[in-house]
Amino acid sequence: MKKVLLFFSLMLAIAAQADVLGEYSFEGKLGDKIPVRLKFAVNGEEIAVGEIYYPKAKNPAPILVVGSPTNDEGWYYLKEYQSDGTITGTMLFRIVEEENESPYIAEGTWTNPRTEKSLPMKNFSTNDDALTGRIDVTDYLDYEDPQNIGREYAYSIWNPRYGAMMGGNVKFRGAGKYKLHFEVSNAPGNIAEGKSAPDRPAVLGEGTHDYFYYENVNECGYGFSAHFFKKFVVLKSTTKHETFGCFGMGVAFDGVYIKVKQ
Repeated sequence: MKKVLLFFSLMLAIAAQADVLGEYSFEGKLGDKIPVRLKFAVNGEEIAVGEIYYPKAKNPAPILVVGSPTNDEGWYYLKEYQSDGTITGTMLFRIVEEENESPYIAEGTWTNPRTEKSLPMKNFSTNDDALTGRIDVTDYLDYEDPQNIGREYAYSIWNPRYGAMMGGNVKFRGAGKYKLHFEVSNAPGNIAEGKSAPDRPAVLGEGTHDYFYYENVNECGYGFSAHFFKKFVVLKSTTKHETFGCFGMGVAFDGVYIKVKQ
């Protein structure tokens, strides 16, 4: 019986990570002086997540990075997230993968959002032991159990135009089995706000119940999806820009929001 239970547990774990498409592990420098280790995995929904580590920091500790491939082949855009959702760095870089050669970062830039100081990413080559002893980064791509969906998720980033930290916040509350009411406020600059209709909560999808799609937010035709992971939720618009008219210009719900309240 124990062997059967172990088998099914393994099958569930494999299913949770079945869409992991690739994993990368690099070591290099920011500029000429700051050593960095970077490791992340990418799934079929084009979500890239992992850790960045600064071994010479005053109190070195792995920092969560989340992002995605860009529309240009080989390019990725990742952000560093502290546990409260504060974004402390952004990276834009290009990975080259050649036959019979280990992947490497051919060019890239790391930027501090607050100071706007940028550093080139230099000599980033594959090092499979770049984060030895730390968790398997593919674990970050495990979908959340519906029973553990948090009550609040958030992020913040420095906005130089306003000279202040700005960002987004999402709140969820139960509305029945596999149903959630939500309230979203996303204001990295302009403001996008919306919530579920009182008589129309979001319904978690069939199977793993770790996502939902919601249409006609604020009765203005806007739709979005939410995909829940262990440490964060990803919101993506599912309708065209014409439906963004009920929000401030150039903004919708899109973003990565870190779980800040269970």
